[in-house]
Amino acid sequence: MARQKCFPAPFVFALSEVTKHNQPFHTMALIHSPKRKPFPLARLVQLFTVIIALYSSELRAQQPDGDTNDTQKQASSSQRKAKSQVDTNDLPALVIKLSKDLDDVKKSVRDAAEAKLLEMGPAVVEFLPAVSSDASDEWKMRTDRLRLALQEMETEEYTLPSLVTLNGAMSGREALTKITEWTGNKIELADVVNLDREVITDFDATPFWQAFDEVLDQLELTVAAGDGGTLRLVPRALTAPLRVAAGGYSGVFRLEPMVVQKINSLQDPAQSSVQIQVLMSWEPRLAPVFVKFPMESMVLVCDDGQILQAKLNEQETEFVPTGGSQLQVSLSFSLPTREAKSILRWNGKVFVSIPGKLASLEFADPMKANKKSAAVGNLQVVLEKARKNRDIYEVLVGVSLKSDGKSTDSFRGWSNINEAFIINQENERVDHVGWSTTRMTESEIGLSYLFDIEKGLEGCKFLFRAPATLVEQTIEFTLEDVPLP
Repeated sequence: MARQKCFPAPFVFALSEVTKHNQPFHTMALIHSPKRKPFPLARLVQLFTVIIALYSSELRAQQPDGDTNDTQKQASSSQRKAKSQVDTNDLPALVIKLSKDLDDVKKSVRDAAEAKLLEMGPAVVEFLPAVSSDASDEWKMRTDRLRLALQEMETEEYTLPSLVTLNGAMSGREALTKITEWTGNKIELADVVNLDREVITDFDATPFWQAFDEVLDQLELTVAAGDGGTLRLVPRALTAPLRVAAGGYSGVFRLEPMVVQKINSLQDPAQSSVQIQVLMSWEPRLAPVFVKFPMESMVLVCDDGQILQAKLNEQETEFVPTGGSQLQVSLSFSLPTREAKSILRWNGKVFVSIPGKLASLEFADPMKANKKSAAVGNLQVVLEKARKNRDIYEVLVGVSLKSDGKSTDSFRGWSNINEAFIINQENERVDHVGWSTTRMTESEIGLSYLFDIEKGLEGCKFLFRAPATLVEQTIEFTLEDVPLP
């Protein structure tokens, strides 16, 4: 039988604790123990492994937590990246520099630039140069790959809710300020009452709307309903239900029934209905351009078992938000009998389109750039013609967005978000004095811009800015215990 190897001298390892920089620090010492028997090497290796694990754990425990002095820690890594982007002071110049490095002669420089741009997140999309015909294949490949990855991140940003991790007692003002800082959702606090009251927060990666509503409930506040309005905080009526009980949540959206009324048609009872006004809200960091309520998806079950049918083809179900964070709509359903006292459960769907980050496309010497095209992601712009019309210069462009199954209504909503201007010979911005639509199809729009430039367009640049992506999603929602009149 083979003998185990032992240390030739009676020594053992011991773990002792000392103090280093006022912090407990484990160290390993070799001490003499003349009365001990030789220690088997295999056992020693096991002990040494345990000691290393303890040592590593201690070091990790001593690492400073950047948020230790702040009770809030963000659970989403993507949101931590978003916060770092906001802290970048000179984002445009940095993006331009890194984009040039994508074509550096050294692969290590190219790799580092691509990794850094990816780390900065979707905010860089606006400042990435457009793909041009004279760009190298390497630069095109890396830029296309980068845009695709950023587009996936952007889609996640627009479909997943912001998360809040906040614990402890604090004033309502402090709680709402922290929620704003970490989610990017602006909440106006000027002239709002009750903000000095203490609230108790216990949020661990809680979606924005749930955390926001819980704080408002403690402050006896609510959001004033309105079409196209911002999140304006007002006192909650004493008889009003708590926001956490009245609302239905789905990702970045919140829905709440505001008004329920029965309409009895005396001349044609079949036309009688129950109308429900619903307030749909989204996180303020978003700006939907199209909202549709598919009425065939609505299932309303009353407390007596009745199922209310949607009034199809009799009402408006498609909307183009006018800004802000809210949309108020009125939906009609079949009239329930008097036995029904409430809608026990309401399941439905909503289709929403949200434009992505703005992208810029530049055309030098517009008078010489006829039929020249440029593309950024799914956005393509053709400068069709630039001409002088008496004392005014006209620039005509064709704008398209790769379909990817996008609906016509979504595209039309998206086409309303664009910006066009001239950079003149003195490097000054000159805005247009008027614009018009020359044509519109399912995936393309023609636009005409008029500029009053005394020196003409020679030596100028024409810039067009529009969202490079369009994120479409269908959300499902549930509302419960909606009282009937």
